[in-house]
Amino acid sequence: MTDDRHHTCQCGKMEWRIAPTAPGTHLVCYCADCQTYANVLDHGATRVDSDGGTEIFQTLPANFEFLRGQDHLAVLRLSPKGILRWYAGCCGTQIANTLPGPGLPFVGAVLPPGAKGYGPITALLSTVGTAPHIKETGVLKAQLSVIGRILGGVFSPSKRASPFFNDDKTPVVAPRVLSKSERNAARPQ
Repeated sequence: MTDDRHHTCQCGKMEWRIAPTAPGTHLVCYCADCQTYANVLDHGATRVDSDGGTEIFQTLPANFEFLRGQDHLAVLRLSPKGILRWYAGCCGTQIANTLPGPGLPFVGAVLPPGAKGYGPITALLSTVGTAPHIKETGVLKAQLSVIGRILGGVFSPSKRASPFFNDDKTPVVAPRVLSKSERNAARPQ
C-alpha cells in the first residue's frame, strides 16, 4: 500500500509527508492570493486546477514532517504582513502556508489537484469571480475546524511542534517579501 500523504517536489530534491492519521480539512481555495502564489513560482499550470482552485489540507504543523531536502526549503510573503507561503527553493513546488509565527499552530499543506488520501473535499472557499458553476460551500465548518485544531494545538505542547519555525519562534528560513509590482504581475487576470 502506498502512502498517499507522502509528497515530493517536482525535481525530487525535497520529500515530505503528513501523518497518515492526522485530522484536517480538505478544501479548495479560489482566492487571488493562492493563485498569485502559484504564478510567482511558475506553477500556476500544475498546482492550480482549471478553475483557479488550489487544493489544501489544513492540519497542525506537528503532523507535517520533512523527510529529505529541507535545506532547499524557501518561503515568501505576498506582502510585508502576509502569511508565510513555503515552497521548494530548488524547483518552486508549493509546499504549505502557515501563519507568520508558531503561536497559533496551523498549516495548510498545498496538494496537487486530485490528491488522494485526504478524504473528500469538504469546502470550496473564496469563489467570488470564479466560474459560475462553483459555489462557496463548507465555509463555517472549515473555519470552526481550524479554530478547534488551533486551540487544541495551543494547549497541547506536543501539538505545537513545527518544522517551519525555530525554537526562538522565527521562520527556519528568512522570508522573501514580494514587491507590489511583483505581486501585481503575478495576480490572476
